[in-house]
Amino acid sequence: MNYRHLYHAGSFSDVFKHFIFTELLLKLREKKTPFCVIDTHAGLGLYNIHSMEAQKTLEYQTGIEYFLQNASKDPDLDAYIRVVRSVNGSEEKLKNYPGSPFFARFYLGKNDRLRLSELHLEDIKVLNGFFEKDPRIKVFFQDGYQSLKALLPPPERRGVVLIDPPFERRDEFKAIIEGLKEAQKRFAHGIYAIWYPLKEMKIVDQFYKELSCLGFGNILRLEMTIHREPQEEGLKGCGMAILNPPWQLEEKMKKVLPRFLDYLNAKGTIVINNQKNSPS
Repeated sequence: MNYRHLYHAGSFSDVFKHFIFTELLLKLREKKTPFCVIDTHAGLGLYNIHSMEAQKTLEYQTGIEYFLQNASKDPDLDAYIRVVRSVNGSEEKLKNYPGSPFFARFYLGKNDRLRLSELHLEDIKVLNGFFEKDPRIKVFFQDGYQSLKALLPPPERRGVVLIDPPFERRDEFKAIIEGLKEAQKRFAHGIYAIWYPLKEMKIVDQFYKELSCLGFGNILRLEMTIHREPQEEGLKGCGMAILNPPWQLEEKMKKVLPRFLDYLNAKGTIVINNQKNSPS
């Protein structure tokens, strides 16, 4: 495992992913009953964007920095921006960018739970340092896909599973499908949010065909592509597949996501497509 997210923290892809993840957490909070959040590939949890690694790519500059400059007064983005601000204290200039564990913890209620899986030993130590004193949160040294067997179903019987792998494996989409087959047996009505890069669209389209055969309910396809110059390096697009999307999430995405390109000072395309299935 060579992927280190520190090089890419705060990129446009992170902004896109964590905004959607925040909206899922807010939907869960609308009911007073407890819920569980499972993060299969938790990473470091918190990223210093002034680190040597982040400075090599500077992806945060065209990601979260542009975004905060342009979107800070948009009330629809306040819940996302509050989490980013919360890990930077009173300083106006950004130093840290929160990973998904910090977004999840920010919106946990006193009876909710967060379960984090990670395979990097160094990252496990850091995660434990952040969360070991919080009884609602547990960190597991295990393969993220194994957690779909080990941690499901949650006792609360409601929650969200974030699957955000590094896509180092050539068969990552296949691994996701195999993991979701096990998850569907255990927690078919749960919300699942799967992040993926946009590289080969034929592979992505095939992924959605296979998702539709797993027996979940509706599938919300959310994608953002940034138009880059041919010589520019870096990821050009990403997506989130939301299985069993909460009520009115699609409407919120249609309202807010089209603004993202302006907030990122970018040209590109946004895809929002709800694939309606009958759950098994």
